Amino acid sequence: MDFKFLIVAVLLCVTSTVQAQDAVTGVPFDADYFAGGSADKPGVIVLTGSGGGKANDTAQSIADMGYNVLSLAYFDRGGSQYVPETLELIPLEYFDAPKKWLAARSSSVILYGLSKGAELALVLASYDPDYKAVVALAPSKVVWQGNPKDFSKIMDAPSSWSKDGEGLAFVPYISRDAQKALGLDNRHAASLTNEDAVDKARIKIENIKVPMLLLSGGEDQSWPSTEMANDICARALSNCEHVSYSQGDHLLTNFSVTAFAEVAKFLKQIN
Repeated sequence: MDFKFLIVAVLLCVTSTVQAQDAVTGVPFDADYFAGGSADKPGVIVLTGSGGGKANDTAQSIADMGYNVLSLAYFDRGGSQYVPETLELIPLEYFDAPKKWLAARSSSVILYGLSKGAELALVLASYDPDYKAVVALAPSKVVWQGNPKDFSKIMDAPSSWSKDGEGLAFVPYISRDAQKALGLDNRHAASLTNEDAVDKARIKIENIKVPMLLLSGGEDQSWPSTEMANDICARALSNCEHVSYSQGDHLLTNFSVTAFAEVAKFLKQIN
């Protein structure tokens, strides 16, 4: 395995920029590594949302709990030689190398996703049984259409994710005119009325055999995460815990302390 470290900061844990390439897959990845724990505890991969880049604040908070954390970029609108600029057809194979990299430094690997990253975390766990657990903040029950660089062309975008070179089935965004006709303010909620697309794009939650913690806000204006989290747990065959804050927004901005307490409690249960 070929990798290099650049020490960029010393906080409560050691933070390193990781640019590594797995010797088997040959897939490079871009991440910041927060060495907050020991190798006999699970490590956590943090997946950011639709803004792209890395969710380093979240990663730091988890590392402060005593875990090794990889804050992983999978697209970056600011540009990166390792990941694309747009959230379109991101190959699931990309995540194999960072998973193996962190597994070599931890007892197992947990996925922690925020919003679009929560969708991704559930998709990854539905295909790959190697992950130990999933934490999904503002989760989605389906795969969504991707986000192009030019948002005026979003209706023409392909799937967000791909596997074996093929885009995953996705729910397309409804047109603004159709949304207006439905009388719905939320574009994602309006798009979920496409029942045929929803059935085809539904994440195969029943394939996930590990514990899941879902966190949602009842005042989520981005997408109906509480309703989708309820649907996810209803279909789950493994342990699925859903903690919802009725007055919480998309990322539980006003409930971050209590939400992180739930995360800490959940992570302690994972060996």
